Amino acid sequence: MKTRKVGIIGAGAAGICSAKYLLASGLDVTLFETGSMIGGLWVYDNDNDRSSAYASLHINSEKRNTQFHDFPFAADVQEFPSHEDMADYLGSYARNFGVAERIRFNSKVTRVTPSVDEGGALRWVIEVNDGAERHEFDSVIVAAGHLTEHVMPPFANDFRGEIMHSHYYRVPTPFAGKRVLVIGSGNSGCDITADVSAYASRTVMAARSPELIVPKIFMGRPVTQITGQFEKPWLPSGLPRLARKVITHLSHGPMENFGLRTPKGRTHPTSHATLINLLAYRRAFAKPGVESASGATIRFADGSSEEFDTVICATGYDIRFPYLDEAIAKVERGGIELFKRIVPPGWPGLYFVGYFNTAGSSNLRMFEGQSRWIAKVETGECALPSRSEMLADVAATDAYYENHYPGGPRYALEIEPLRYTRELNAEARRGAKRRRRVVTKGQEMSRSIEDFVPRLRNYPSGRRVTNPSLVSQR
Repeated sequence: MKTRKVGIIGAGAAGICSAKYLLASGLDVTLFETGSMIGGLWVYDNDNDRSSAYASLHINSEKRNTQFHDFPFAADVQEFPSHEDMADYLGSYARNFGVAERIRFNSKVTRVTPSVDEGGALRWVIEVNDGAERHEFDSVIVAAGHLTEHVMPPFANDFRGEIMHSHYYRVPTPFAGKRVLVIGSGNSGCDITADVSAYASRTVMAARSPELIVPKIFMGRPVTQITGQFEKPWLPSGLPRLARKVITHLSHGPMENFGLRTPKGRTHPTSHATLINLLAYRRAFAKPGVESASGATIRFADGSSEEFDTVICATGYDIRFPYLDEAIAKVERGGIELFKRIVPPGWPGLYFVGYFNTAGSSNLRMFEGQSRWIAKVETGECALPSRSEMLADVAATDAYYENHYPGGPRYALEIEPLRYTRELNAEARRGAKRRRRVVTKGQEMSRSIEDFVPRLRNYPSGRRVTNPSLVSQR
């Protein structure tokens, strides 16, 4: 049996992690990277134009809770690694596991289409640099990240001063002596507010939603190191969240003391080392969300208004896949329909890695879980459920997060690390049972091909299938 070929889009953390696990499983892997560097968003001024890294950027979790499980940070790396540390770490990881030599740099993917080859096997075609190159693969992993296509607020065209998205923010010095409003109280919004407050004549952060700003250090230890002790399979999944709330209350008291609102339910937490102190010292100020803008005047939800020279919008990102047809990857309300946040139902051989938001455990550990699961599917250890079963699971997942978290695009990709890890492990066990049933009956594992064929017939760029019975997994 020939070695399966897998194309991976992106050489950031998600892409190189996926490649590492697939290579270890004996698959033939090629990565396509738009720029010339490894590390994705962690590369400051990355020449792929997809990085939002600013000069003061550090990770939110300490290094032991961030690193890949089998590749620790160097001993001399600081407790909360900077973007330089992260870029170096990811480059070392790629070289150590033989991923670096599999990367095709300066290769922008411009089209990904499904097809069926002459033997009836399902294939995926990747076109690079506007069709200058064309490559066929058995499967494709999309790992290009979701923090690039920035979203501006509705009033953006009504403000007559300087307005920019945080995606383009790098250093605070250009804002010296200016009146600056930062919209958004997520991690980037907090970082930029703290940065700018040292130079601006006045700095205001607008927080539309309730926000729990967790300290980075508590009793001499990184908070993520403490909460990580509660992220165990045998413990209730809500314990890490409870620990964050208790630590934040003991450190800061109610968020209302600083012009913010304490969330009553589950939220995606934010952490910062100094912002609460800056608010307490009145070097920065918090206001509720923005209602409107007129000229240089911003009106807030509490009815107050103020004039600003500059508005920096840490207002999130859209997900876009310009190289995929909407029939495959339709984005709605900030999310995309994916089974286990990985597989688009009805399109076997296509995977997405890293398209989630999480708190607590680091993204890198979640990338590992997704990559291990994909490797099991690709090597035939696990069989996928039918499209209808996947859609039912997607609906159940959406309902859970809609019931437990605030609405809006920010939570469309939310996962709870412990819950998600349990789900992936359980699905791997179910997939193995499906595979054993198929083998016992002497059948070929279809990977939901019966759902794929009619969709391919209607797909504008796919080769028409005249005999669905010819379509096989390999």
